[in-house]
Amino acid sequence: MDRFRKGGDKEALGTLFLRYMELVYGVCLKYLAQAESAQDAVMDIYEHINRKLPEHEVENFGAWLYMVSKNHCLQLLRKKNNLLTVSLDDPGMQNGRELHLEDDGFDLDMSEDVMDQLHLCLEQLPEKQKICIQMFYFEKRSYADICEATQLSMDNVRSNIQNGRRNLKKCIQTKQQLGSGNDI
Repeated sequence: MDRFRKGGDKEALGTLFLRYMELVYGVCLKYLAQAESAQDAVMDIYEHINRKLPEHEVENFGAWLYMVSKNHCLQLLRKKNNLLTVSLDDPGMQNGRELHLEDDGFDLDMSEDVMDQLHLCLEQLPEKQKICIQMFYFEKRSYADICEATQLSMDNVRSNIQNGRRNLKKCIQTKQQLGSGNDI
């Protein structure tokens, strides 16, 4: 990895990527469910890391590559299905287990009241949380893209999304409790 980052040694990157190619293919196959699509995604991911690795401080290449692969596949699925979901209680982000699209419990096909509450609560978030939430859920951007756009580290982006989601959920629940208390 250092040989590639410092000297542009593409052969070194190719050798490193080959070590993880089965992992990348497995992630892609899991999310995309078609061998041909997964193979295409693996090649896209290789091209992506070829461009992006020099721009990022990567301490654990395997973990970074896993997240890049997962985010790439999720972006493909979002584009394919025009899927825009917001999960305010995502256990995958809370405990590190893998996220599955069907785990999302909060989508944008919700009532106008809840949507209004969501937008009001979004405006109350600290600026970094608000930006990360908007980019990830509403603009459908990957963690890597958010890191690049905000100049935040991957850990900071994850933390801002996780904390923002938790704060949104609390805010919406509070607004709903206050609203239902007024009806009694």
